[in-house]
Amino acid sequence: GGGGGGGGGGGASSTAAAEDWTLFKPAMYEPTRTCTKESNDVNGNQPSLMGMKLVSVRGGNPSLGLPTVPATVMLVDCKTGIVSALLGGTYLTAARTAAGSAVATDCMTSSDMNKRLHLLVFGAGLQAEMHIEAIRSVRNIGRISIVNRSAGRAEQLIATTREKMKGTKEQEIDMDVTLLGDRDAVKDVVSSADVICTTTNTTNPLFDGSWVKPGCHLNGVGSYTESMEEIPSHFIGKRCQVVIDTPEAIHVGDLKCISETSENYVGLLGDVMAGNAHLTNDGSHCGGDMYDCSFFKSVGTA
Repeated sequence: GGGGGGGGGGGASSTAAAEDWTLFKPAMYEPTRTCTKESNDVNGNQPSLMGMKLVSVRGGNPSLGLPTVPATVMLVDCKTGIVSALLGGTYLTAARTAAGSAVATDCMTSSDMNKRLHLLVFGAGLQAEMHIEAIRSVRNIGRISIVNRSAGRAEQLIATTREKMKGTKEQEIDMDVTLLGDRDAVKDVVSSADVICTTTNTTNPLFDGSWVKPGCHLNGVGSYTESMEEIPSHFIGKRCQVVIDTPEAIHVGDLKCISETSENYVGLLGDVMAGNAHLTNDGSHCGGDMYDCSFFKSVGTA
C-alpha cells in the first residue's frame, strides 16, 4: 500500500506548511481466517503475514537532503511472530500514491493518446518525481512544467526525468520551471495545463481556480487535514467532478465545499473503476455551475 498524506513535496508550499506528524498503520494479510492459536490450517491456507507501516511528515527534511515523507514497512510471520522483512517504505509510499493518481487520470480523462498534453506539477520532491513518471505511463505528455518555491530542486527533477527517458521510445518532452512566487508565470502555466498534480504540504491554495481551463484534470495528494487546502475549495465545489480514494478524503480542506450528497461528488475511485460510479464526459450543469474539470483527491490507503 501507500499513502498520499504529506505528498513528499519539494518545498512548493505557499505561506504555511502543515505540522509534522508520525503515524503507525497496522495491517494483516488474511486470505482465509483470523490467525489464532485455535485455528488449524487443514488446507494449507493459514494467513501468513501481518505488518505495520510507520510513516512520518517532516517539513524540514528537504533542507537536510531528506524526503519529506519517510516511511518504513515491517512484515511479521503471523504464526511465529518473527519479523520476516523490514523494508524501506519511502519509495513504496511515493510510487503507490502516484500510481493511484495515474489510474484516476486514466479513468477520468480522454484516452486519446494522439493528443500531447501539458502536465503541471507543484512540488519537486519524490512525490513529484513519481507523479511525472506515473502520468507519463498513461497519457502522451508533450510538456512538463514544475512549479516550486526554489529553482534548484525543480531543475534537478527535470534532469532526473530526462535521464529516465534516455533509451526509451518516448517523444521529446518540453520541460520548464516556474517559481511559486512569480504569480504571473504561475497563472500562465496553470491556464495551459491539461493535467495538474499538487504534491506539497502547503495549507493554503497554490493558485487561483479561475486560471484553470475547462477540461483540466487535477490530482491532489498533499493535503490530509481539514485545515490543508492545496487547491481552492470553492473552485472544486463550483467546477469539478470529484473522485476520492477513501471515504476519509472527503474531510480534507480541499473538499470542504462539498459532501457525499453534493451533485458533483462522483464517488470512490474503486467504484469508478468497477463501473458503479460515473463521470459525465461533457460537463454537467447544476444550479448555474458548470462541472467542466475533474478532481481526484488522495489521502492514502496503506
